[in-house]
Amino acid sequence: MMNIEIPYYEDNTRISNSAIGWFLKKGPRYLRDMLDGKEEGMSAKFLEKGTMIHEYILQPEEFWKDYEILDFEVPKVKQQRDLCEYYSSHKLTDPLADDDKLLLEAYNNSYNNTKSAEIRKNEAKKIVETYSDYINYLQISTTKKVISFADLNMLKQIKQNLQEHVAANKLLFNVPTTYTCHNEFHINWQYKNIDCKSLLDRVMFDHVNKKIILIDLKTTSDIYNFKHSVEEFDYYRQIAFYLCAITWYTLNELNLNVDDYDLEAYIIAIQTNGKYEVRVFNMFNEEELLKRKDIISEALTEISYHISSNNWEHTRKYYENDGIEELTG
Repeated sequence: MMNIEIPYYEDNTRISNSAIGWFLKKGPRYLRDMLDGKEEGMSAKFLEKGTMIHEYILQPEEFWKDYEILDFEVPKVKQQRDLCEYYSSHKLTDPLADDDKLLLEAYNNSYNNTKSAEIRKNEAKKIVETYSDYINYLQISTTKKVISFADLNMLKQIKQNLQEHVAANKLLFNVPTTYTCHNEFHINWQYKNIDCKSLLDRVMFDHVNKKIILIDLKTTSDIYNFKHSVEEFDYYRQIAFYLCAITWYTLNELNLNVDDYDLEAYIIAIQTNGKYEVRVFNMFNEEELLKRKDIISEALTEISYHISSNNWEHTRKYYENDGIEELTG
């Protein structure tokens, strides 16, 4: 049986598609540092909106366990938010701290201007009084992320647009009863004796009509130039990697032959601004996918070398050819 005791994002013993991407772009040392937790890859801040949209659409029953809307005024300006957070954390650490001194420190930490100390202190006091409920909230331990009413309106509009899109609706909401749907589907699998991991947005199995459909949600600020994103982030390689995971899962967990099934793969692209438009792209391009499977195979062979030899400072060619390397595409 597949072992998935370690949560996907905490398991640094396995290779993901993202890890392959960083290995190809930045080399073995960067990959090693990522696996050791010294590098984070793509910043969490960059991924926040996409994560929120994914969960609202694919895991609505989990969404409000992870997010909340505050029913009081929150700072709209970064400097105000920074001031409140500074004041809150230091007040919590030292409740008896001199308030005038703390107000001035919080202001100086958040703003950069030449106003007099008295004016800065008074402005800080006004901000703290205006957002007192928010400051009290900050002092309560919670793991939930705060979203605004604007965020919620965006999420509702995106869901409506998905439901009104003929293809997206069939893939996400109006699914035939013959399908078994898995959202945020975690597969730990092996390829060439390398331990791999994949987290699929959605995969649907229809064992009656012998069909498997892979679906990936992507957010973009430029939906009519989405081809650029496909090329920049090599989404074909991601789809190919996920199909390898599905092939392994079908054979080893379901005891079925994936060759008996028709495979489909789609990306549902969601615009994160404007009218939150939706487009659905067919990603089952056999020529492109075969190329990426070769790239995946070659990359995992190289990664296997580095794991077994523990040589991470340079490429395999460097170690095997006295420091001489070849240019590759």
